[in-house]
Amino acid sequence: MRALWLLIRTELLYYRAYPLDLINQAVSPGLLVAPYLLVGRLFGFDEGLTDSIAVGLILWYWLSTLMWEVGFGFREEMEEGVFESLLASPVSLLTLLGAKAVATIILNLYITGCMVGWFLLFGVPFSLSWPVFLGLLLLTALGMVGFMLAQAALVLLLKRADAPGDIIQTVLGILGGMTMPARFLPQPLWAVSRAIPLAYGIEAARRVVAGAAVGPEVVVLIGLGAVYGLLGWWALGRAERRMREAGSTGEF
Repeated sequence: MRALWLLIRTELLYYRAYPLDLINQAVSPGLLVAPYLLVGRLFGFDEGLTDSIAVGLILWYWLSTLMWEVGFGFREEMEEGVFESLLASPVSLLTLLGAKAVATIILNLYITGCMVGWFLLFGVPFSLSWPVFLGLLLLTALGMVGFMLAQAALVLLLKRADAPGDIIQTVLGILGGMTMPARFLPQPLWAVSRAIPLAYGIEAARRVVAGAAVGPEVVVLIGLGAVYGLLGWWALGRAERRMREAGSTGEF
């Protein structure tokens, strides 16, 4: 546990050394939010639809940062040439990814606050029960752990997995209902979306914003998250063994 907290502290110290990154994280959501809300204003979308889009964008941003910071987390150590040293240390790869995940969740909470500020600036009221909404954000993040571990496994095997990572992230965002509810997707795509935890997280968050009670989406989210988490853990372990057997731990 001490190693985990030390690794989390190391991850957070990065933003102390590079505070301009925090400014970038505050400004960049506005560039993502503006086009969608501008189109909504031009075509006269009602308040409920703009709120729905806002929720989808927030959860997609969580997915994006977690997939990048955790799924591609090993790449930083590979670039710095310390990955082999980490493999020789008592700290497991899962602990390293866990530290990156916690640090990224803290960053995501900061980004969420900035995004809400942008929504208010653009006239989206976004009134909701914040404790419930933040709880759903955290549950959705946990539900996506399996995908992050699978992405990390790809990085161990391929070293440079940017293209597959971008494709996976984009597909998950679309099928999860980032800009519109998944029920409006064509029937085959909607059926596929039923197997994605992010879709249930977005649906539950939209219910909260609409003032409705959270339905069975949360139960399905937790169940799917547990299944994918185990599969991701298995994939990561298998990828680590194959990497060690191939002697490619020092390659990048």
